[in-house]
Amino acid sequence: MKVILASSGFTNEEIVKSCEELVGKPRTEINFLVLNEAIKAEIGDCRWFIDGLQEIAMNFGGNIELLDLQAHDLSYVRARIAECDVIFCFGGQTDYLKEVIEETKFVEILPEILEKKVWVGSSAGSCVLCYKEGKGTSVGVFGETIENRYYLELLPICFLPHFRSTWFPQLTKDVALQESRNMDLPVYLMSDKSAIVVKGTLEKPEFRAIGYGYVVVEKGKIVEENEVTDPVIQ
Repeated sequence: MKVILASSGFTNEEIVKSCEELVGKPRTEINFLVLNEAIKAEIGDCRWFIDGLQEIAMNFGGNIELLDLQAHDLSYVRARIAECDVIFCFGGQTDYLKEVIEETKFVEILPEILEKKVWVGSSAGSCVLCYKEGKGTSVGVFGETIENRYYLELLPICFLPHFRSTWFPQLTKDVALQESRNMDLPVYLMSDKSAIVVKGTLEKPEFRAIGYGYVVVEKGKIVEENEVTDPVIQ
């Protein structure tokens, strides 16, 4: 398995280099397939989506193809995936993203994809693979819906993006500590300058945090902490 769980995409060289190493090709030749399902449920200014596409375009030289899961059947989706090196899943509303992945049957081929391709998630595109945070955090911090109480639970962690971001000032270490007390899983509190590289297999994944501005909590205690270089990470 080759996965990068990012808070906000390719925001520094370490994340870009990790992707290049996972693919095993020069970054100038890496082809991307972009999933933008989660953004369909967003309203307001979405220039962050444009910024995310620009980060891909500026750091990688291969094709950048957009794929709409709701517009095609699985055979078409499989064919497009076969042509790419990296599947980049954008952020937005994680609950909505999870519903689309299930309703389009993409969930049926996702484990195979994670074993054979490189998956890079940004915010919701990372969260959806993991376990969902508690209702108070989901609604009170991230503004998600309450109807969907589960994510895909393919990776045994809770992923909390945008730590120290001006978007979510209420996301603090105390939130991560409380989530850790409520679930028997590691909780990763990640800034927009950090990511988690996941290797191994779905049955036995291996996690390594990279970048800066992250906190890892287990059983209600901080087990790893990387100092934030910037006072506020946007």
